[in-house]
Amino acid sequence: MDFLCEYSIAQGYDYKFALEAKPNEPRGDIYMPTTGAMLGFIATLKHEAMVGVNPEVAHETIAGLNFYHAVAQALEAGKLFHIDLNGQKPGRFDQDLRFGQEDAKNAFFLVRMLENYGYKGSLHFDAHPLRTASDDADILGFAKGCMRSYLILKEKARIFDADPVVQELLAQLNPTCTESEALLGEYTPERAAAIQSKQFDVDGITAQALPYEQLDQRLFDILMGVQD
Repeated sequence: MDFLCEYSIAQGYDYKFALEAKPNEPRGDIYMPTTGAMLGFIATLKHEAMVGVNPEVAHETIAGLNFYHAVAQALEAGKLFHIDLNGQKPGRFDQDLRFGQEDAKNAFFLVRMLENYGYKGSLHFDAHPLRTASDDADILGFAKGCMRSYLILKEKARIFDADPVVQELLAQLNPTCTESEALLGEYTPERAAAIQSKQFDVDGITAQALPYEQLDQRLFDILMGVQD
């Protein structure tokens, strides 16, 4: 990668390189199996600013990992140069199914994160129609379906974020605590001493309602289009 980066610089190409992780296939084990491994590798390069990642839904799912967490890590590192969207059954070979075909909820969280973050890079569908697709209409329907699924989930994310029930539940789950927030940030001896001396109301904290079940059901209702 150092050689390629320096060759690109020497030729005046102004290229960037996006590395795509995969845990297996065609080998049983691949050296850079996950997006996290790629990010660790990129940090060792001479020209790391030129190199980012291209995560793929199927590849991270094959590894048994949460795909949108991997994408979030890449976004936080400023390394999401490109992304491959498709569908994948966990624990199976690399299937490259239509985007949203297998796990609508995880696809929803991915689309919501990309849209709320303001990601402006390429959205690429690295997917294939089912092997039964033999006519042009079905194959074209598959291609349109990938794009349609993304746009549907984008609209569902807008509805979810604007939903008053969701906002009420999120406010209950994430209450504002000005005193605690003041302790966060960069290290200072004063902050460390304040944290060490702080008395926590353990009984009060553990008694707080955490309605994640209600929030998850509300998400399901929104995705199904049956919310009250």
